[in-house]
Amino acid sequence: MVRQTLALILLSLAAAEEYHISYTLVGRDLLAARESLKISRAMTPLRGTPTPLCRFEARESRFEEWAANNRMKLAECLLSHSASIRAYSRSDGSLQTKDLLILTTRTVPVQVDFNDGLVTIKKIQ
Repeated sequence: MVRQTLALILLSLAAAEEYHISYTLVGRDLLAARESLKISRAMTPLRGTPTPLCRFEARESRFEEWAANNRMKLAECLLSHSASIRAYSRSDGSLQTKDLLILTTRTVPVQVDFNDGLVTIKKIQ
């Protein structure tokens, strides 16, 4: 009984964690005005086939810590997978034009393996 309990605990620690991640960058007149990286733990098990997106070295012990310290790496990983750009331009009557660019990724369901000093991010399809 003790061996079975220990085996279940070890398996649960080695299991991949599942998240929903999205990224948005808003630029006004070619300057970054706002950036957001949203990470939410999946409330129900994700269904589908995991496809590897990115792999990084990690010194942290949890994915949330790693993501906080490596926002740009995570954003580049998501942007290399899929991104959409919306552009808006407005003239106010004078010769001045105001531009607004919005770069986003849709919410991506991912599976994260975090062990042996590596973070492996896999998209669930």
